[in-house]
Parts: sequence; C-alpha cells; structure tokens
Amino acid sequence: MVEALILAAIGACLGVAWASLATYLGSLLYESNLTATLGIRAAFLTIALFVHGYTTPQFELTAIFPGQFLYPVLTAVAIVLLVNVVVFPEFGSTHLGLATIETLRQTLKVQKSASALFVASASHSLASTDPSLIELTAAKSDLRKKVAGCKAALIECSFELAFSVLTPWELRPIAGKGIRAFVTSTISLVGACESEYALLGRPEHHGDAETPPEQADIDLSRRKRGISGGDAQLLRFLLRCVEQPLSDLQSTISHTVDVISACLAYAYDVPALPWLTQGTHGILLQELDVHIDTLRTAIADFDRTTTDALEGAADLTDLTPDAAGDVDVMPRDEVFLISSFMLNLRQAATHTLDMLTHARHLVELRQERRERRHLWFPRVRWQKWLFSGRSEQLDISCADSDFGASRETLTRERRQVARREKKLRERVADFLEWVAGSQDVLYAFKLTIGVMLCSWPAFVERWTMWFYHSRGVWVGIVFILVFENAVGSTVWVFALRAAGTVVGSVWGYAAYKAHGGNPVVIAVMLMVGTVPSYYVQLGTRYTKAGMICTISMCVVAVSTHLQTVPGSSWENFYKRTITMLIGGCVATLVQLIILPSKARVKLKESLAAAIVEINKMESCVALGVDETKNIVSSPRLFKKFARASRKAEVSLANAETFLEYTKHEPRLKGSFEMQEIIFVLRQIVDRMENLLQMRQAYGSAVLEQYNARVYSYRRNVAASITLMLFACHEALTTKLPLPQFLPSARIAHVRMVVRVRQILMEEEEEDEQTCGPGASSAKRRALRLKFLSWNAATAALEECIEYVEELVDLMKMLVGANEFRSGLLNRPTYREYVRQIKQIRGKSVRSGAETAVEGTSLGRLTSRIMGASVREGETEMEDIPNPLQRIQSRKAVAPRLGMVKSDVVGRHGVKEE
Repeated sequence: MVEALILAAIGACLGVAWASLATYLGSLLYESNLTATLGIRAAFLTIALFVHGYTTPQFELTAIFPGQFLYPVLTAVAIVLLVNVVVFPEFGSTHLGLATIETLRQTLKVQKSASALFVASASHSLASTDPSLIELTAAKSDLRKKVAGCKAALIECSFELAFSVLTPWELRPIAGKGIRAFVTSTISLVGACESEYALLGRPEHHGDAETPPEQADIDLSRRKRGISGGDAQLLRFLLRCVEQPLSDLQSTISHTVDVISACLAYAYDVPALPWLTQGTHGILLQELDVHIDTLRTAIADFDRTTTDALEGAADLTDLTPDAAGDVDVMPRDEVFLISSFMLNLRQAATHTLDMLTHARHLVELRQERRERRHLWFPRVRWQKWLFSGRSEQLDISCADSDFGASRETLTRERRQVARREKKLRERVADFLEWVAGSQDVLYAFKLTIGVMLCSWPAFVERWTMWFYHSRGVWVGIVFILVFENAVGSTVWVFALRAAGTVVGSVWGYAAYKAHGGNPVVIAVMLMVGTVPSYYVQLGTRYTKAGMICTISMCVVAVSTHLQTVPGSSWENFYKRTITMLIGGCVATLVQLIILPSKARVKLKESLAAAIVEINKMESCVALGVDETKNIVSSPRLFKKFARASRKAEVSLANAETFLEYTKHEPRLKGSFEMQEIIFVLRQIVDRMENLLQMRQAYGSAVLEQYNARVYSYRRNVAASITLMLFACHEALTTKLPLPQFLPSARIAHVRMVVRVRQILMEEEEEDEQTCGPGASSAKRRALRLKFLSWNAATAALEECIEYVEELVDLMKMLVGANEFRSGLLNRPTYREYVRQIKQIRGKSVRSGAETAVEGTSLGRLTSRIMGASVREGETEMEDIPNPLQRIQSRKAVAPRLGMVKSDVVGRHGVKEE
C-alpha cells in the first residue's frame, strides 16, 4: 500500500511540475502568438508522454493550477494512510506471518502426501484418503504461487509502517530463503513420485479396484521414460529396506513444522490457528532447544539407518528365495530414484532445522524486548528500488571476482582502449541500434503517437475550449490506462474497463437522478455501489473492471454535483462512456497498425529467453567437462546458476501471462497452445535446481574423485543437451524447422553411467584381490552420502534429458522438422525400405548380436542398468529398451556392413590394407 502511495505522490508532483513549466513558458508568448504557445505545450506533452502527461485549458500559471491536480492526489494519499493506520490498522507484519505459516502448512501437506505415495509402492496399496499423483503434480504450481505470495508480502512490508514487537524484515530468513528451499525440496519429492509411477505404475487403493478418471488420463498420456524399463522388484525391495527411516524422518519434520508455525504465530501476533492444540503464548526457549536437538538426532539417525539398510541389502545375494542374481546397488535407475527421494527428504529436514533455529531466535528477541510494541518505519533500499538492474550488476561483479585480478584488469583495459577508439559515427550507430532493438523505446513511441492522436484538437486554437468541455482529456487518459504491451492484453483490458465504465457511469447517473442531485442520496448510492465494485476489484481476477467502475460512478455523480466542468448528469454520463470507447478503440488500432506487438510473439520471446537461461544453467551443471582433473564446485558457480535460475523463472512467469492474453487475439492459423512447452521448461528448471542443490549440499563423489576418468562422457552429455536447447531456441526465434539429426543426450548419459559402474566394479575386483573375497569396499563407498548425492543428481539429470527430448518433440509440432520437408517420407519406396531394414536388423541380431554386444562387459552392464531381459520367441531388438536401440542397431548392422565391404573389395580387386 505505502509503495503505491509513494509512487502516486511522486508521479503527481513530477507531472504537475512538468505541466507547470510548459504553462509558464507558454504564458510568456501568449500575448504575442497563441499558436506558438500551443506548439510549446504540444512539445512538452510529447516529451512527457514517455512518463505520462496532462492537458489543461489554462494559459497562465497560477496557484490554482497545481492545486487542481495535487490536491486530489495528496488528499487521497493522506486519507488512505489515516484509515489504514488509525481507523482500521492493518500492519504488514501480521499478514506476513500468516502468509508464511500458510505456505509452510501447504508445503508440509504436499510433502506428507508425496512421502505416503512413494512409500506405498512397497506394499502395493494406498489409503483411500491419499491424493493421486495428478493432484500432487497440480500442487506444484500452487506451491510456486505461495512462494511468490510470501515474497510479495515481504517486499510490501518493506514499505509499510509496522506496530509490532519484531520487524517484518527479521522474518526474511524464513519467509524468503527458507520457504523457497523447503518448497524446492518438496517439489523434488513430487518429481521422484512421478518417476516411480513411470516404473511401477499406479498402486491400488484399499477398497477401490476401479481406476480414477484422472489416473486413467495419466496412463494414456504419460510419455515413455527410460526408467520404465527398470527392475520393479529391486525398487520395491529397496523401498522396504528404507521405508521405516523415511517414515520416521517425515514424522519428525511434520512435528517440527508445527512448532515453527507456533513460534511465528507467537512472534508476529498471528491470531490463534485452529490446528494448534494450545495457544501461542508462553513458548519456552528450553522447549525449542529440545525440538532442535530432536531434529538433529533424527537427521543423524536417518543417515545411519538408511546407510545400514542399503549396505545390508548389498550384502544379500538374492532379493527373494526364488530370485536369482545379486542385489545390485551400484549406480542404476532404481538406486538413483531411491537416492533422490532419500536426499531430498533429508534436505527438507535440513531446511526445517534452519527455520526452527531462526524461529527460536525470533522468540528470544520478542522475549528480550519484553513483548513491547514499537513503531517500525519502512526500510527501503532506495538504490535497488529506483534503479532497476543495479543489484544484478553488483551480483555479477561479485560473482566474477573469482576469475583472477589479472584477467579482469586486462579485460578492463581492453574495453577502455576500445571505448576511446570509438568514433562519433560508431557511437551514433550503437545508439540507433539500441533504439531499434529496445522494446521500451518502441512502447514509448507507440504510446506517444496514440495519445497525440487522441489529444491533437487541444492544440488547435479554435478547438481548445471545445476539447476541454467535451471531456477530451479523458480520451488520452483512457488510452494510457488501456494501452498494454501486446494486442491481446490491450483488447482484454479494454473490454474490462469498458464494462466497468458503462456499469459505473449508469450507477453514477442513477445516483444523481435519484433525488434531484441531493448530496445525501448521492453519498448513500455511491456507498452502496462501491461495495460490489470493491469486491470485484479485490476478490476476483477482474481487478481493473472493479477499479474503473468505482471511478466512473464517482466521476459522473460528483462532477455533476460540484460542476467542476459545465454540463448535466446526462452529458457527463454519455461523455464518460464515449471517451472510454474512443480511447480504447484508438489503443487497439495503434496496437494493430503501428508496429503491432502480438501476445503470441511476446510469448515466444519469453520462452526463448527462458531457454537461453536454462542453457546457462546447463553450463553450470557441466562444470569440468573440459578438464582432465577432478573438480570441486565453487561459490561463483552457484551464484551464476542462481542468477540464471531467477531469470528463467521470470521469463516463464511472463510467458504464462502472455499465454492468457493470446486467447483474446484473433488468429487465422490453427490453435496456439503453448502450455505444454511452459510445463516442460518448468520441469527442466526444477530438476536442474535440484541437481545443483544436491551438489552444493553434499558434494559429488564422481566429480571430486573420478572426473578425470569420466569427463569425456560428461562432455558428450553436456554437448547433446546444449545443442538440443540451442536448436529449440533457434526454432522459436527463426520459425525454421528443426534439423532432422540431433544428438541423443539419453544415449550419452547411459554411456556415462555405464562408465561409472565399470570404474566401481574395477575397484571392487581390486579390493577382492587385495583383501580377499567378501571384503569389497566399492559397494560401501557407492552408498556413502557423497555418492548418494551423485546418484540423486544423476536422477535429476536423467529427467532433464527426457524433458529436453519432449521439448524437441513439441517444437517439431510447432515449427516442423527437416525430415518432413524432404527425404524418406517423399519416396515411394518407403515401405520397402523399412522392410529391408527390419530384415537386415533381424538377421544380424539373430546371428551375431548376442556374441558381439551381450558378450561384452558394456553390454551386460547396460542391460542390467536399464532392466533388459531376453525373452524366448522375441528378437533381441525387442528386448533392448528404447534409449539403447540405436546403439544396438549400429552394432548389429556393423557385421553386415563389413560383409558388404568385403564383397565390394573382392569384386573390384582392391586390396585393403
């Protein structure tokens, strides 16, 4: 509220000062040349339109002129402050505390449901009250909105007065960083449930054998994922091993979140909450210390019990008495999934511990201040508030400080030399290029043209007074209020404001006519009319319609009663309505004709910007792919990743906003559904954040110990992902079809995992040779926390790859692919070609694939990772999972190509060296 009042007061003062200067300069020439005076006013208005301007019929500067504009604005600001501070005090600290508590409770609810759904797969059953996976997936967007609400409340409190014991900004470690980290871990738990569903399918509910409709939709629409070929029996066995530790830790987290909520309710005077069994007064610090120690002990016990359980499973030789084969706990999809859920739940517990520790600090501060309220004035960081982008630049400079002073100095000197050598012509060219590419300049240019089209009669000498008495000023103001940054949003806002203006004007006209302009009747009618208008403004998504309805009824009724401008109530009614229609129509025409900016184009630009930031995030993930030594992540890396992640979230939020406006734009082509692309990009961002979170919290065993031996495999994975993202970005920006051949990041990722398994198995063999059979420590090292962190990060990376592949498929649906323009689909012998390929593959697989591929160590390991098994009566190609069929087909066709090559050499008599 205070922020809006400050902006309104500053805008009014600046506008009045600029208009006063224009009026004063014009008054110096009034007696000699009225046309010159109007020209000066037009020039000033043109300049002022970049920050919004005003028009008035007065030609001399008097004390009344500033008062006509400043008096209403400043009076309204004073009344709003008086009402909200004295009459109905609404301090932001209590609202912030309540918003934080509600977010914690909602996040905990989703987390408990995800834990129940994940663990229930071990017993093949769910409780009838547990939510389905589709509900958990939908809850992720709700959690993001809750986090955004907490952030908005925290920012709003920075501008407000607070009469409380504690200041609002003292809650920042919980309402800001703590809530975001807690929600991120919870969203990762939901992602683990999605991966588990791809492998195991839907657990059955107790007493309900029918499949819910939404669950059936998932079965039909879910995409084939690499983990779907995993070993369900192994996953259930590992789940049973860690089921009890997971349940115990989740129970402790739930109890701790209740304690945190009680502390926040006590510290920030939140009313008694219905789920609390006792009041929020009388919290003892010693009791909080006990809760802190309990949670720390629970985390330590969780680490010990889960490690012991997995090591005990690794020592077994069979899953069941009837099963054959060792229990494989080396890196594979099932172990990745278990590690991901375990560590994300542990991360949630760690974030809960941090929030509980700060909550204890808040309780201690309140008790030290003896629960006496103080009036806290706003704490505004004016530099960041007034100059957008300054804080980002500071972050960049701090983040880049690790590159070394010598490189920074050299780069700075080179830039200074280049800047000095630039000629005036080059600087002008740079300025023109900036103007041509700046969306802000384009918006200001169109706004200026539109308002001048609405206001030009005011600067013609014969029509000046007619323009003023006809409420022509309203046309320009309506244009400014309706004009948005895209066609769709302009049309939508115009429709909302037009509806609100008509309804409000009718009610204002009726209020004046009810008793012949009686002021008491007018006041009562306006009070009755503002109630539904305020409800529409505050309680629905049609905010602007309710706002303009209130303004219109007051303008029509009050201006007629006070006779600020001569005219009857009927004249004020129809002039108010007509000016709204004129201003809105002009805004729509300007958006359609003068450099049209379409919402769907803005949507594509936002998506393209998000893909660019995701590529930057991927570059942080791929740290060390060009280094032949083991690496450790640096704080600079995490800062760079966090900055790119924030920008990606902003771009996706903008994309969702523009997506809503595309529904209001006329379109000659087919449907323009982009929700799937936004969903996929959000999934990629979530998985990458989870990956870096694991690496930052626990490190990475592979990067720190084996990077020198696997960096080339990591490089292939990173290059494939980068090229696919780059191709999608270019497809969005250039509208050109995707290339028909894109590298497979999935195959590269499988090869990397297989390489890590090979390294561990080689170490296992060395340990057995050194210490004897049964003394292997390689398996135990693979179950330590740092290696489990790599497992969890690998699970997130695997899901990123799958969503990137899905993004490519969606882009093909949007812009097409080159294989559809020419090639096999245009050849009449396509079916014959497919038949020949199948014959070649079938013969090759039956003759030599088993010896050439399955006989190798790599083939056996790949089959074990992906859960492949050979079945009688089926070809080998059918048994190999989708991600590996391309590898298998190439190896299977290799002998065939060798025979063809030998035959050609024999016929032509060419000797091969």
